Amino acid sequence: MDAGTCRRLTAEDSQMNRHFRDARRPAALAAAVVLLVAACTSAPASPGFTYAPTSSAGAPSPSASTTPVPASPSASPTPSVPSEPAPTFTPGTVAQPRIVELAADDKLNFTPGFVQAAVGETVTFRIHNTGTAVHEFMIGPLTDAFADTEGTPEVADIAGGASADLTFTFDGTGPFGFACHAPGHFEHGMAGYIQLVGPGAPTIGTAVNPRLVHLDMTDKLAFLPADIEVRDGEAVRFVVTNSGTAVHEIQVGPADKVAADEVDGTIVVEKDALDAGSTHAVDYTFKGAGPYAFACHEPGHYEAGMKGTVTVIGS
Repeated sequence: MDAGTCRRLTAEDSQMNRHFRDARRPAALAAAVVLLVAACTSAPASPGFTYAPTSSAGAPSPSASTTPVPASPSASPTPSVPSEPAPTFTPGTVAQPRIVELAADDKLNFTPGFVQAAVGETVTFRIHNTGTAVHEFMIGPLTDAFADTEGTPEVADIAGGASADLTFTFDGTGPFGFACHAPGHFEHGMAGYIQLVGPGAPTIGTAVNPRLVHLDMTDKLAFLPADIEVRDGEAVRFVVTNSGTAVHEIQVGPADKVAADEVDGTIVVEKDALDAGSTHAVDYTFKGAGPYAFACHEPGHYEAGMKGTVTVIGS
């Protein structure tokens, strides 16, 4: 409605007001005023949106304003904290343990070498010896399992073609691991790592209990995933599994030094000669904004794109 029409209505309203005032009809006057206000304020206006609505095609709706309304000022966002992964399984109980199947082979590997468990859950590990060499399976706190500490739960003398069970409850926040201590097997790398997930699991890695990040190394010369986030000052244990047949390695450190293959064991750390099917780990503490990276420098692998980035948040 244009301004002229509103003025005409206002004049008519004045005459109506005199008539209603003389007739002492206040209810009618009030109704007339409401009608007038509605008529004068119903002129179309372009709506404002903090973000313009979109059509199904993703383009701005024709009726939306093209000038967004400024959003209210807000505080700077707090860097996100890596959260514990949610369990993808129903946790086991003492009465009904969850069964996890593992293979032990003549290449001296456990498959898988990386297992998730919930804090406090009970798991029955079922180990299948798929080769001919005799194996054993020990599980518990990582330092005990790796050091073959007396009293750590184990099942020994698993003959070729045989299977054995060991039930374990994950009390505490770890770290936990498993290993085979038949002569020379652990030294070759026959070990595995447990990542605790769900409520109560650690979310920020420390030197005593690094946060586990699992990486898969493939014959497509790629790391999966290729991008991870860490907190400034956080200790991370990269658990890497070679799911292909080519031999790989992993280096972690400042991006420029990793790109230049400058391994010194302190600023850039490395785990090399990772053969098919094996799982290994390398620890790194991230201090400062970086940038950081990880990579494989087996001949031609880095040039083919076998590398990844580490983003530090909260620095």
